[in-house]
Amino acid sequence: MEQIIEAQRAIESARTKLQASVAQARAEGRTWAEIGEVMGMSRQAAFKRFGEATNPTTGDPVVKRSAKQMHELTEHVFTLIAAGEQDKLQELMHPQTKEELPASLIAETWAGVLAEVGSLESMQDTRAEMSDGEVLDPQDESMGVLIGQTTLRCEAGEYLGRVAADEQLRVVGLLIVRPDYGPLPF
Repeated sequence: MEQIIEAQRAIESARTKLQASVAQARAEGRTWAEIGEVMGMSRQAAFKRFGEATNPTTGDPVVKRSAKQMHELTEHVFTLIAAGEQDKLQELMHPQTKEELPASLIAETWAGVLAEVGSLESMQDTRAEMSDGEVLDPQDESMGVLIGQTTLRCEAGEYLGRVAADEQLRVVGLLIVRPDYGPLPF
């Protein structure tokens, strides 16, 4: 057990060191493109993960959300859908998204899934990613729209579920497709 504790501390230390190293690189005038290139990600992904932004209207810092929050929201959304609780799901949605995806359309779509593969049994491989596809570790934080993805394991097959959420963790996109469907719209 001591090795596990030590390894976890090393991970936390590395995350802290990475954050400090990125801040130092920015202080030295390095661009987000340079930082992203070194890290194997886009400049936008590097900025969303390590940068800071201020809301021009309020002067408040733009809040980052954790990948863990997106993971939890994604599974919660599909739990509500599978339970037929589209009204509760509507409470989690951005007002414009509510108009575009009314409860009746979500229920009708889920009925189609049920007809194809039966009831939801579990969710697997749930993850959070940025809009450019960069997968986040559960401890990572990011600004902007985040996407949650999970495999919906049903009685007779699987579907892919995706949820897009804004800065306030309101659902702004919802997708239920076969795993081989592509390209994904978000």
